[in-house]
Amino acid sequence: MLALFLLTALLSLATASPLIDVPVENRSIDEIYEAALKENKTLRVAWGGDVQASGTGIRHYFEKRFPGIKLDLNLDLSKYLDAEIDRQHKMTNGEDEYVDLAVLQSLHDFPRWKAEGRLMPYKVAQWNDIYPKFVDADGAYTGLYIFTFGHTVYNPNYYRDPDAIPTTYSEFLKPQFFRRIVLTYPNDDDAILFLFTLIIQKYGWGFMDDLARQQVTWVRGTATPSILGADNSTANPLSISFASSSAFAPGVASKMSKDVYMAWPQTGAIFAHAQAPEAAKLFMNYLMDDEWQNIVGERVYATRKAFDGQGVFKQPNMDPLKYFQFMSNRTEVEQWRAQFESVVGTPQGPNPNESF
Repeated sequence: MLALFLLTALLSLATASPLIDVPVENRSIDEIYEAALKENKTLRVAWGGDVQASGTGIRHYFEKRFPGIKLDLNLDLSKYLDAEIDRQHKMTNGEDEYVDLAVLQSLHDFPRWKAEGRLMPYKVAQWNDIYPKFVDADGAYTGLYIFTFGHTVYNPNYYRDPDAIPTTYSEFLKPQFFRRIVLTYPNDDDAILFLFTLIIQKYGWGFMDDLARQQVTWVRGTATPSILGADNSTANPLSISFASSSAFAPGVASKMSKDVYMAWPQTGAIFAHAQAPEAAKLFMNYLMDDEWQNIVGERVYATRKAFDGQGVFKQPNMDPLKYFQFMSNRTEVEQWRAQFESVVGTPQGPNPNESF
């Protein structure tokens, strides 16, 4: 009953009518830039990611577009960043949150931080173009762009025939993929954990037994399977995955799933005690700006309607809101995590950000 109450409370925070009248940003991005320059503070950003390359693009484009704004981008796993944010909050009695702004996949954090009064209500200039289901009605947090897991990522040098690439999870059980599959531990990453819950809900736990017979290689980090699979050395048998991102591994290709898969809005928020509030607003607006939306979304799925080329809410095998619901029920999350850990074992290896 307690878990149900907490889930209901969190969902109501995300969907309730606005409690305060927060105006949409009406300054141009250049005007916000001027205000940030006058502020003359270093912008501290918590940037969820599991490979250093995931922060390279935003650093490059933001600093190129806005010279003079000092950016301290702290890139790490979301589950480590949110813990550090909470720790610093307690250590400073709420006077500092460790960062000015957070962009994370740990969606359950944002309603809690809002309820604790720790977030700054702010609506970016593009607010009215964002799907309402991806934002907090009061502007406390904003869905910035869409990530997905469940599509097939593979090395095309090993698979010349595109028709031979799996588009369902059961196809990964074919003999030709024996010892070639590399997957992210589901008990180490909540997004991958949710993907595997969808798979088990469809195929049952017997799927994990069948998968084990394929002698899968399990790794930490969602980019790691693609990076390993991109290696063309003859000694490397790893070449295909359904639990990875192809974004940061040149040389791999991807094929869209015809099976269930998951997606979520990577979400951002400015902290109420931000030391560089104008720079934080500039960063949030840039993430929703046409320039960055074109780079990160490629007009496939997006939280902004103008860039949602394939219709994120129109996909038959994916619901982009389910991950938030899953993450909000921490009891269920930990139960699933423990069950998968009993099957695949404790995640082995260093923090992937230290490896790639």
